[in-house]
Amino acid sequence: MPSNNQGSAALQRLRSASEVLVGPGAVKQRLCDAYVRYIRDIDQGQLPPEMGEILRQLGDALSTASAAGGLGAVEATIRKMSEMEASRQAVRIIELFVALSGRQPAEASSALQRQLRLVGDE
Repeated sequence: MPSNNQGSAALQRLRSASEVLVGPGAVKQRLCDAYVRYIRDIDQGQLPPEMGEILRQLGDALSTASAAGGLGAVEATIRKMSEMEASRQAVRIIELFVALSGRQPAEASSALQRQLRLVGDE
């Protein structure tokens, strides 16, 4: 069972990743930045087992390509993805953040929509 400090560190990293994902820029670049900067190094043991499994699956999905041309496996994989697939993976990260934070999906969706509007209004 993860300690509160470990769980809150993972939660903060997922929050930071979610903020990157709802920010400006191309979805593939945001996904890559969010995963590499905040999620890749989260220890699955910091999460409840079912969420640790989602994190493992996400890591697997984002590292199917071999590192090449100065790109790491994650960067190469995301570069080969369609915009739609990159968007689906970004949604998985936000869903993981929502689940870990204990929010109801409707509340979280509302909060994320407000953040998206703010980014577009700047």
